[in-house]
Amino acid sequence: MAFSYRVKQFARTFVRAVPREQLDDALEHLTANERRLFARLRPVDQRHSLAVYAAAREAAPEDRVLWVAALLHDVGKGRPGRLDRVMLTLLETSAPWLLIRWRRHPPRSRRGRVARLVAHTEASAKLAALAGSAPEVVETIRAYGHRDHARGRLLAELDAER
Repeated sequence: MAFSYRVKQFARTFVRAVPREQLDDALEHLTANERRLFARLRPVDQRHSLAVYAAAREAAPEDRVLWVAALLHDVGKGRPGRLDRVMLTLLETSAPWLLIRWRRHPPRSRRGRVARLVAHTEASAKLAALAGSAPEVVETIRAYGHRDHARGRLLAELDAER
């Protein structure tokens, strides 16, 4: 990705506000447990998920499963800090093998947190399932980016653009 995109992405981590009107609209489509999951996201991830949700509503105006999956697709990230995000980006492009080795580190250590960000899609699906999300929502999150799963592929495409 372009350097300027990454700089803008990093700068967005300093903005704390989440658009209230947009948030209220989105939360109407979530159950109480799903709302609690969404609330655990950092503001930067909430804004990102809201942007993916808005794109999903535009791309698939009748597909509530896709909308909910868009809102919950990143809940498995936990609450990564700025340094975690920067390290992940640098390692994905320059030393991806380290991310595999770092999976052995404790989850609360810096290395463990960064390595687990790579596998956040599966963690997001598991958390959505535990929150009682519809099976189709869980399947869509789990199938993120799979080209033979229409919703999962579309979710990844919408996510990459935001």
